[in-house]
Amino acid sequence: MLALFLMLNACVPQEEYQALQEENARLLMRVEKLDAIVEKERQQVKDLREDLKPLVDRGFLSIDVTDGRVTLSLKSDVLFAKGSDTLSADGREAVQTLARALSRRTPDRDFQVEGHTDSDPINTPQFPSNWYLGASRGIVVTDAMIAAGFPRNHISAASYADTKPVESNSSASGQARNRRIEVVLVPDVSDIYKRLEGNGGGGKKGKHKKKDS
Repeated sequence: MLALFLMLNACVPQEEYQALQEENARLLMRVEKLDAIVEKERQQVKDLREDLKPLVDRGFLSIDVTDGRVTLSLKSDVLFAKGSDTLSADGREAVQTLARALSRRTPDRDFQVEGHTDSDPINTPQFPSNWYLGASRGIVVTDAMIAAGFPRNHISAASYADTKPVESNSSASGQARNRRIEVVLVPDVSDIYKRLEGNGGGGKKGKHKKKDS
């Protein structure tokens, strides 16, 4: 190893060797910062799991982390009656608990509230299709989270209708799982870049309009 070091030192001009050392030091520093960011994210998820354990234990909520995407899934059957966008008492309590936990643990992070339905079509004056039902439920949960104190400039609403099932709709249990509200952490690549560059990072500050589709 020493012989290789001496050989490289002899073959590479001193200025180039110094530049390589400095670049290596910069890369190591970025790796250390990235590790710190990942550890902070992991700790936030751990804290959220602890805060939300009562909802998880009651079967109201599940928390998943897939490919760095944090998803908090609330069962629609707990939140709403079938074909309705009116929050139940248990549903409102669950949403308020979730909003308070997210406000405390991730006050500067952006979340999207996504409404998902099963494949049974709906066609009423209020909800002409599953898109409208998913959108209305997402907006209702978003409004309830804001009312519970979640920052309105860090939340949006969307509808996926029946386009993203987690199970087959061929069974009642599968349909029940597909009827859900997902509160998803929106990745902020620009924030990660700022933190890597040493400029801190407080999340996105712009306001986000609620979407209904």
